Amino acid sequence: MAQRLATNYAKAYFTMSEEELAQFVSLFANEHVSVDVKVCDNGDRDVILTDKSGEIQLNFLRAGNRYSCDSSYLIRDRQLAEAMRKAMKTFRGQGIVHRIYDGFTMVYHYDQGSVVSIRELTGDEELSVFENTASYVSQELEQLFRQMGSEQEIESIRQETDRWLDLRNWARRSAPEKLTAIDERLSALSKRLFELEV
Repeated sequence: MAQRLATNYAKAYFTMSEEELAQFVSLFANEHVSVDVKVCDNGDRDVILTDKSGEIQLNFLRAGNRYSCDSSYLIRDRQLAEAMRKAMKTFRGQGIVHRIYDGFTMVYHYDQGSVVSIRELTGDEELSVFENTASYVSQELEQLFRQMGSEQEIESIRQETDRWLDLRNWARRSAPEKLTAIDERLSALSKRLFELEV
C-alpha cells in the first residue's frame, strides 16, 4: 500500500455553535493532538493544533452564536491528518482535500462531512474514482428542510415582535425609561426578520 506523504486541505470550511466548537477541540485532545484555544476580544476563537512538523492555526470567526472557519493548511503528521478527517465528518465540513502520495494525488471533495467525489491525479492525467450523485438529492432535501426552519423562525419572530410592541405601548404610558431597551430589541428582531425573508 502506498505511503501518504502529506494531506493538503486546499479548502476547509466549518460552521458550528459554541458547544460544537468545544466538542471540536475535545476531538483533537482525545486523539492526542496538542490543541490550544485563544479567545479574542471580539469573541473569535483561534484553535492552534501542534504536531511534529509545526502549528496549524484555525481562526473561528464569531457571528451571533455561530462560529465559522474558512482556511487551508498542509498536514504532514498522520495522527493529525486522521483527527482532521474525523472532524470533517463529525462537524459536517466542506472541503477539498489532497492526499499526496509518491507519484500521484487523491483529491477528495467533501460536502456536509461526506465525500461526494474522489479523483486521482497522476502527472497530467485525471481519473474519476468515485462520484456520489445521491448527495445532490440529499442537499436539495436539506435546503428544503432549512427553508421550513426559516418559516418557523419567521413566525416565532413575528409573535415575539407583537409581544414587544404590546410591551412598548405599556412602557410609553407607565415606564418611559424602558423604551430605549425595548426599541433596541425590536430593531434586532426587525433586522433578523429582514435577513430571513430576503
